[in-house]
Amino acid sequence: MAKRLLKPLLFCLFLCISFTSCERNKNSTIILHPQKSGITTVRFHDESRERPLVTEIWYPVDENTPAAQPQGLWLRCAEARNAPIKKSKTKYPLIVMSHGNGGDRLNNAWIAEILAANGYIVASCDHHGNTWNNKIAESFVKIWERPQDVSFVVDQLLESEQFGPHINSKKIGFIGYSLGGLTGIWIAGGEIPEFGKPTLELIPDGQIPESVDDEVFDSIDFSPVKRSYRDSRISAVFVMAPALGSLFDSSSLQSISIPVHIVASEVDNITPLDSSAKILASKIKKAAFTLIPGANHYVYLNEATKGGKMLLDKKLALDPPNVDRSRVHEDIGQSAVRFFNSYLK
Repeated sequence: MAKRLLKPLLFCLFLCISFTSCERNKNSTIILHPQKSGITTVRFHDESRERPLVTEIWYPVDENTPAAQPQGLWLRCAEARNAPIKKSKTKYPLIVMSHGNGGDRLNNAWIAEILAANGYIVASCDHHGNTWNNKIAESFVKIWERPQDVSFVVDQLLESEQFGPHINSKKIGFIGYSLGGLTGIWIAGGEIPEFGKPTLELIPDGQIPESVDDEVFDSIDFSPVKRSYRDSRISAVFVMAPALGSLFDSSSLQSISIPVHIVASEVDNITPLDSSAKILASKIKKAAFTLIPGANHYVYLNEATKGGKMLLDKKLALDPPNVDRSRVHEDIGQSAVRFFNSYLK
């Protein structure tokens, strides 16, 4: 009896070991801690809207390419600035990124670095007037400029002599954080029927500059918010802590046909789960949803250096005691690479 049971048990054990080994090998092919990244800064300008769009671009480089460690308040991998792109037999997929309200193009560099190390070209622009170092009152209100910024950057990159020949124009994805997440849902096909002063009054304190007053509201034409900003070139969308999900028309969310991955924090006072991420996850048919236990809204920012932890606003640089930002980034980075590999490679 024992001998008859031993052989199938050993076979099952072999299958388990083999499966685990395959999973480990599969995970090991994903680079989560890149040592260096190709990087360059390009200054685009959309003349039709009179908008400068400073754009950071990350891309794969050869292993022997020299790189230098950037200085600053945020941890980032070594930069091979303006280095030649790594030669490839096939063209690279493109990922465009959109930063959060009042942030900048470098706030989520960690995920751009991971994607570049795993075979993607990644581009992130400053949304003009909606950055921490360039606050223009109107730009904090005219959020419909954001998806247009993203589409314009895609146009420019596909036409670029430097990057255009290396981009697979049929394999384009998007990553957005916070208000950048709203941008991504717009690009995926979501539509917003109404927007105005009452909506902005629901936004938490500190997210809108004091310079946004009644005079600013009276000077703005809000009709562009009702347009569709679907960009059919973008075929996969990954959003982190998306903002204002309740603004979208339910039928437009249900009509989104491309895959969307939504990541949200359990303890988020800026983009609360029930009024944004959960609404989007429940309405979008091809939505995957990941919840990060115990994390707040700012866990998606880069890790801070020692100096950064001393000088930056504590809410931006420090996490709750039970949250390891580095580990969260590893998990999200792995999910993002797998997600985009499934739909763009």
